[in-house]
Amino acid sequence: MKYIIEKNNEDVKLMYYNVNITGLNISPKNESNSVSIKAKEVTIVDANLQDAFIKERINRKIDKIIKFMIRILNDEGTTEDDTGMVLDEINRLKGIIINKYRKFMVESEYKSILTKLILIEEEFKKSYNQKMYESFLNNNYYEEELSSGRGR
Repeated sequence: MKYIIEKNNEDVKLMYYNVNITGLNISPKNESNSVSIKAKEVTIVDANLQDAFIKERINRKIDKIIKFMIRILNDEGTTEDDTGMVLDEINRLKGIIINKYRKFMVESEYKSILTKLILIEEEFKKSYNQKMYESFLNNNYYEEELSSGRGR
């Protein structure tokens, strides 16, 4: 692989020569003003960097999902649409792991992350059902008076 950076030009350009690289393709955020070279796609070839990147990315997404779950379980005004969104996010993350990251992960790590997601999903379902049951018992219980009258 060969890259050439020409310093004497006012525009700093990175020249690319067509080389096939196998690895994890990611698209970086180019929002920093201090970086003069912006890339559309970066390929991570090192196995340790791939593993660290995947773990960080997945753990960040799991943390977001768990925060959303906690907010839904603590808030009284949540609907079934909110729980559907959480379960959809979990299934979307499972799909990303299975389709995109599986070939870059160690088998034991892959299985442990999927198991973790399944456990989180089941625990959320159980907690939400318990919340709805307690809400039903506390708020919706009423007695109807039996009245007898003269019938025809």
